[in-house]
Order: sequence, then structure tokens, then C-alpha cells
Amino acid sequence: MGLLTLNLIPIGNSSSSMSGNKLFRFRLDYLAHSFTFLAYAWLWILGKIRGYKWFARFELPLYITVVLLSAFVFEFSQKMVPWRTFNPVDLYYNLIGASLSIFFILISHYTSKKER
Repeated sequence: MGLLTLNLIPIGNSSSSMSGNKLFRFRLDYLAHSFTFLAYAWLWILGKIRGYKWFARFELPLYITVVLLSAFVFEFSQKMVPWRTFNPVDLYYNLIGASLSIFFILISHYTSKKER
């Protein structure tokens, strides 16, 4: 819920948008879209360290589904907020970030299975 809120509420005023700022050739807002989803990987890993089970059954596939669905929900929810707009390129970068997060989740899952 916190990530969705951060995605919908602009930080600062509209003239200080990250879309005009660039790091090398990439717009910083696109990088922010991607890196936002790494929070899911951190939550997964920290949950596993503490022995938390996210779902009673089918934990890994359901968690991955939540990560992927949130990439779509975050961008499509902007259609319902007057000060935000849907951007298919943002959705693309959301999916890149979600894929990166899933990659780290899978590494964590399979390496922890080997240690048992």
C-alpha cells in the first residue's frame, strides 16, 4: 500500500518533476519506477530471514503474482487520479523493475532451499 501511495502522490511541486532529470541517457523517473519494485524483493528476503510465510499455500507463485500485478495496478491506478496520467513507458519500466525483483526473489528462494 505504501508503494502505491508513493506512486500516486507527487513529491514536491509539479515543476520539480523527475522526468526532466537524466542520469546518463535515462530519465530518473524511469529508473525510479524500476527500482521501486526492489522493495518486494527486500520484503521477501527479510520475511524469510524472520521465518515469515507470506501465503499458506503456493507461496512463491502467489508472491510473484502480487509483484507482477502491482506493476500494472500502479500505472493503471494513475488513470483515476486527476494529477497523474497513464504512461505505457512507465508501465514498461514497472515491469522491468518487477522482473528484477522476481529475479532476486527466485535467487533467494532457491539458495535458501539448498542450505536446508
